[in-house]
Amino acid sequence: MKSKCVLIFLVVVWLFNMGKGIGCGSNVNAEMNIPLSTWVWDTKKWMLNQEAILEKLQEKKVTNVYLQIDTHLSPSVYRHFIQQAQAKGISVYALDGAPYWIGPSGIEEQEAFFNWITVYQAEADEQQQFSGVHLDVEPYLYKSWENNRVKSILQYQYVISQAAVQSHELHLPLAVDIPFWFDEVPFKNSNGSGSLGRWVIQYADEVTIMAYRNHADQENGIAEITENERKWGRLLSTPIEIGVETKASDEGEYISFSAKGEEKMMQELGMLLAECQAENPPSSIAVHYFDSWLQMKP
Repeated sequence: MKSKCVLIFLVVVWLFNMGKGIGCGSNVNAEMNIPLSTWVWDTKKWMLNQEAILEKLQEKKVTNVYLQIDTHLSPSVYRHFIQQAQAKGISVYALDGAPYWIGPSGIEEQEAFFNWITVYQAEADEQQQFSGVHLDVEPYLYKSWENNRVKSILQYQYVISQAAVQSHELHLPLAVDIPFWFDEVPFKNSNGSGSLGRWVIQYADEVTIMAYRNHADQENGIAEITENERKWGRLLSTPIEIGVETKASDEGEYISFSAKGEEKMMQELGMLLAECQAENPPSSIAVHYFDSWLQMKP
């Protein structure tokens, strides 16, 4: 098994070296045949520059965009963008969520988000509709996570379970972001007991693991910290996407690829795919986030 992984790795390295002037971002997608996703948070900026973002998404070989919803923008702006994106083979997911969604006002915020999507989908033509819902809640950043973990987890599970119902009523898949360490967060409540990470993977249609490390193998690398999630994804038939960070971080120099550059990031992703190829490979790779990705050195 080990020799097979080494052989695959050598092939991946050869593919990178064979790139004839093509950016590394295109190699990881085209040569290794794995979808690439990205988060777009500055919605207003890019929706007012749609030609530019579509050109850059194509350059990076992105196939899935998680676009945060700004309800102050006209729905016609989204309709135009999604239609153009779909024509280029790019799917667009409606993105939202925040830590306070597990707080007192969270239910109202969630309802408002899904009400907006419901109206939008009903008024848009098929080629102008969102392809899915993508939630980034991160409940551990809300104040109650530290002083009342049990209640926070239960409320978070309510948010996800409600989102699953609401997404399925719209005939859209629900994708959820979770940190790699959710596999080590236990719960025992009315939803059962076990690992919070496994619970989310069982409940959602797609899961993106925020595996924010800038090395693929070795101890505490991307492959190691996502091992449980990739295994559960296979067992539960849930696509597991691996997310990496390109935004500068003050949490440690091992978190982000910001200082290492895009070529190094793609080399590490190549090693990740080689290492995971034999057992529980990810369904796709996600780069957080679009603006900082564009600002990376080559």
